Amino acid sequence: MLKSAISVVRLSGPNCLDIASRFLHLENPKPRYAYHRAFYIKDNMLDDVVAIYYKTPYSYTGEDMLEIFFHGNPLIVEKAVEALVEYGCSFASPGEFTKRAFLNGKMTLDEASSVELLINATTEKAIENALGILKGKFSNFIEELRKDFIKIIANIEADIEFGYEDIEPLNIDEIKKELEDLAKRLESFYSKLREQSFLYDGIKIAIVGKPNVGKSSLFNALLQKRRSIVSDIPGTTRDYVEDRLELNGFPVKLIDTAGIRKTDDPIEKEGIDIALEHMKEAHVVLFVVDGSNELDEEDYFIYDIVKSLNTFVVLNKSDLGINTKTLDFFKNDAIIISIRNQENLECLKNKILNMMDLAEDGIYVSKRNRFLIAKALGSLREAALQDKTEIMMLYIREALDYLEEILGLITDENVLDEIFSTFCIGK
Repeated sequence: MLKSAISVVRLSGPNCLDIASRFLHLENPKPRYAYHRAFYIKDNMLDDVVAIYYKTPYSYTGEDMLEIFFHGNPLIVEKAVEALVEYGCSFASPGEFTKRAFLNGKMTLDEASSVELLINATTEKAIENALGILKGKFSNFIEELRKDFIKIIANIEADIEFGYEDIEPLNIDEIKKELEDLAKRLESFYSKLREQSFLYDGIKIAIVGKPNVGKSSLFNALLQKRRSIVSDIPGTTRDYVEDRLELNGFPVKLIDTAGIRKTDDPIEKEGIDIALEHMKEAHVVLFVVDGSNELDEEDYFIYDIVKSLNTFVVLNKSDLGINTKTLDFFKNDAIIISIRNQENLECLKNKILNMMDLAEDGIYVSKRNRFLIAKALGSLREAALQDKTEIMMLYIREALDYLEEILGLITDENVLDEIFSTFCIGK
């Protein structure tokens, strides 16, 4: 534990008032009121603290909660925690406070998951996305859709239950029209969903090519700082160099690799092997070519490796003129740049974002939630194809189950454990 100005001990559960009485000599505290008190262990004062009591259900977890603000000396906090555990408290597991908030109906499962995203966000765009989900940007739409599903199910069930009585039967075409409208809304929403891994874990970009084509220069230009050594001597970069940048709000792990060529130098060979590993793991590969010259054996060799990957061919040195044979080989699909003149670098960045399908208005959600939306959409489309309401009902209920799984209305303990296990202690 590190020293700090303040350390906060958070407690949640039915014994918070007992703890306030025992350790703070605080009886019947007013909720949400800051009390300046001494913290006692067996009638000996440990520290001068501030305490706030939150009464159920108006707290983060939905339970009684007590927050005690200690001075940030680790010895003080350790003694306080030791005394609380001895009194009967237990250590919270990772994410337990937020898990309790979910289980007590304070937030949906998706909103609960967004808490971790907010904590781990490294860019403003990531923070904005996490806050949007926390405020219900995703779950509110799902809840509205769920209510429409329930209305349709209720109408169909009534028709099935009372179909033989003197009640006008449902029009199957009208039901199909409602289902198609729901499918269009869900499809439009799904088109905005992106996997959150790119926004929070980042995009890995590997710069590859033979020696002396401008890989390290491109690396430095994208970072806008001198990070990698640039030299006319081939084989300068023998190991990989890695750094981070932000690309339109997305974190990027940028890797400058060793020049790939035939060599007898064992150290350079090792660097080339590492370069090959990085390009296979990367989301995007930038294959840099000296565009002012004809392609040679080494260029063709590297291109055969990268052409099956998410690769952009980058023809550098346009300030020296672009070789027509080189340009023709790539059928004008290459991006022409001049690092020396800083030409077309913004175009390159935009093409990377387009390749990754990273839209400005996208909502970045977990792979699990995106998958469940896709499954719900598939079931809904299948329901609209049916001519018998009984079979139609099965597919509609299936779609509804997927939506309720997103909201956490249908839960599996193993899924919950997996979601909250990645949280930090105390959140």
